[in-house]
Amino acid sequence: MLGDQGEALAAGHLEASGYTILARGYRTRRGEIDLIASRRGVLVFVEVKTRRGERFAAPAESVDRGKRLRLARAAAHYLAASGAAAASCRFDVIAVTCPEGGGVRVDHIEDAFRPEA
Repeated sequence: MLGDQGEALAAGHLEASGYTILARGYRTRRGEIDLIASRRGVLVFVEVKTRRGERFAAPAESVDRGKRLRLARAAAHYLAASGAAAASCRFDVIAVTCPEGGGVRVDHIEDAFRPEA
């Protein structure tokens, strides 16, 4: 499945960049977080968007307001359940593009958005 491949590529990218993967596919009734990672004391909630190409919109553009709200709610649940500090966290987007002709591109957008009130 394309989404699973994208998440695996994103996790590999994070690990190669010095991140520790804490959770994959963290699910609550409030939403889902594709990857939760940490590096240098910062907790990172990662939304992974995978596409075969960019014919319609770049993968990161599909993280709309509703998705950001669901991610923020799921992150709040994770923080409460784990006792992690909310002050040292951020939301990233990793866009994985897998064109039909080959050649995968992974774009990591750090601090891609702030939770909305």
